[in-house]
Amino acid sequence: MDLYFHYPASEYDKGRAYENVPFWVEEVIRMASLNARSSILDLGCGTGNYAIELKRKSRALVYGLDPSDELIEVGRKKELGDKINWCVGVAEALPFASDVFGCVFASQVWHHIKDKQKAAEECYRVLKCGAPLIVKTFSHEQLMRMKIFEFFPETLPHQLEVFPSINELTDCLERAGFASFDVCPYQLERYFPPVHFIEAAQKRLWSLFKTLSDDRLKAGVKKLRSYMNEHPNTPLESDELVTLVIAWK
Repeated sequence: MDLYFHYPASEYDKGRAYENVPFWVEEVIRMASLNARSSILDLGCGTGNYAIELKRKSRALVYGLDPSDELIEVGRKKELGDKINWCVGVAEALPFASDVFGCVFASQVWHHIKDKQKAAEECYRVLKCGAPLIVKTFSHEQLMRMKIFEFFPETLPHQLEVFPSINELTDCLERAGFASFDVCPYQLERYFPPVHFIEAAQKRLWSLFKTLSDDRLKAGVKKLRSYMNEHPNTPLESDELVTLVIAWK
């Protein structure tokens, strides 16, 4: 995976505090028909939010893989962290035998992978026949509708470049051998206190802020503070716009 920026382990979970982890885990379990006899790989697991929830809800054998041993160490210390099989590694060279997993799940990690074709081939290799790779990502149409870009419009072109389109993603997976695909867009109602956006920007907790100049960042924060002054105690409507791409081996 291409770690073109570094997530401080102490701040990682702050940037993900508003993700609806239980909902997405339930979707993954339903789509992949997972149970206590299943084996699951959380690819790019970070501090293990999804891996741990997958373990809690499915009781399956769960592996969490990430390039950062620092993030994994945080995950080990969480509740049920000792029940996860943690691995330091990259998507392009998975340290597993072939045909062993009932599901590979990758949440908002695919755009960080440097050699996406090799990663797709590795995911195909480690999956059992008939098992899915589930990629949680943003479509370009969803990116263009996100509230955050009203305050930081300069970041949108870079995000459209960084995130592969859904067609680019499915083409890559098809070349790796995946036989069929389901593309499922979601829009979940969600509200953020503006201070959450401000903290995320000032601490650059989200990758989209990493390439933003200090001046542009300050300008966006100023817009957010103006919103707070004009709409006191009013959260920002910022729906969770996500697409699940399910590729079946």
